Amino acid sequence: MNYAAKVVTLSFLSILLAGAVFAQSDPVVGEWKNGSVGSVQYKDRVTGSTTPGRGSVFTYRFLSNGNYEFTGYMQSTMYNCTTTLFNQITGRYTVVGSEIQLSPSRDLWKSTNSCAKGGNRQQTKVPVKKSLDFEIRTDEYGAELLCLSENGSETCFRKAVD
Repeated sequence: MNYAAKVVTLSFLSILLAGAVFAQSDPVVGEWKNGSVGSVQYKDRVTGSTTPGRGSVFTYRFLSNGNYEFTGYMQSTMYNCTTTLFNQITGRYTVVGSEIQLSPSRDLWKSTNSCAKGGNRQQTKVPVKKSLDFEIRTDEYGAELLCLSENGSETCFRKAVD
């Protein structure tokens, strides 16, 4: 085999290999959400507006370039005092078989309490690498789910529709 043929063959194999690596992460690419809203509501005596007693939303966004973002938001209202907890983690991810390996570069936390503003906090924690087992499933309505498992605990996220 001459030099030019070897270069073409190696180039072709490199393209195939790169395609296989990127295709491996295709199932998780997109935005995935999990959340809930409590059924008990509180009514503001002054304005008359109502607020759910509690609610949460957790989102993973996996980009095809290997970056990811996790956002978590929880809110609880009791006796007209609202407490919130916000977490945003950004970094890189890789998919190896049925495992997602997360390598965060930033881990931001923020907590607030409308009745005790002195306790409001914001901090950036040291990012911690972790690996999650994953499985793509379909729910009873035909929507795609990304189910993540860590230490025997599983949480499923519904794929966001564009």
